[in-house]
Amino acid sequence: MSDDDTILSSIEGKIARITLNNPDKLNVFTIERMQRLIDIFDEIQQNPKVRCVIINAMGERAFCAGLDKAMLSSGDPDINSKILDVGTALSKKIFYTPQFVVGSIAAPAIGWGCILSMLCDFRYVLDNAYFKLPEVELGIFPATGALTLCMAHFGPSLGEEMLFLSRKLSAEEGARIGFVNGVGTTREEIDDLANETAEKLSLLNQQVTMYTKMNARMMHAIEYGKALDLEAQCFKEMLELKKEKNWFEICLERFRAMRESR
Repeated sequence: MSDDDTILSSIEGKIARITLNNPDKLNVFTIERMQRLIDIFDEIQQNPKVRCVIINAMGERAFCAGLDKAMLSSGDPDINSKILDVGTALSKKIFYTPQFVVGSIAAPAIGWGCILSMLCDFRYVLDNAYFKLPEVELGIFPATGALTLCMAHFGPSLGEEMLFLSRKLSAEEGARIGFVNGVGTTREEIDDLANETAEKLSLLNQQVTMYTKMNARMMHAIEYGKALDLEAQCFKEMLELKKEKNWFEICLERFRAMRESR
């Protein structure tokens, strides 16, 4: 199976769909598959018609079980730095995607599967699925978003349990703490929940949602006063661009400049 076949993508109207399609290998990531996902999100981000992205995965055993063990043990002396570079680029690419990202998670999300889940804006999860970050337990530094996203979503107490004790977070507990937006008993049920949410999101004002999401993304770990200044800046720019025909391209460029200036 080629890397193009292990991750499928399509666009239907205002909704893009991405499917991890390597269930026999637990949908694990290689550097090439990470790069493919970056390329897919690049294409989606540049399409002003797309309002929402749904991510799901084939197979019953894992949504994604992390990184490919064969790649990790390949003997490449630069493998860790390659994973760090591409994984960080992918994490940033999804985190700063102006479109909404909705996860339909019908199996355990482990390692990079958990990171991918944490990068989603909304998560609909099968009742027997769970989230786990085993990096520290395996002697691996939790980079490419594992540490930062874990602390942001779960706080120091639960976050440290997940990082240092490899605690499994069940779908039920995830829903109770507000990490999971909905739990279903069948794959069809969570797919329906994800589709319903994507349809609702695609009806919202595109300029307002893009600026609101980017504003929220750039507030992470910012002092409150600076966060208020950023709110004001984003709101003023949105008003200025309201009547510009090429506002979508201008938005993307300004978001890049904002991130680079932080």
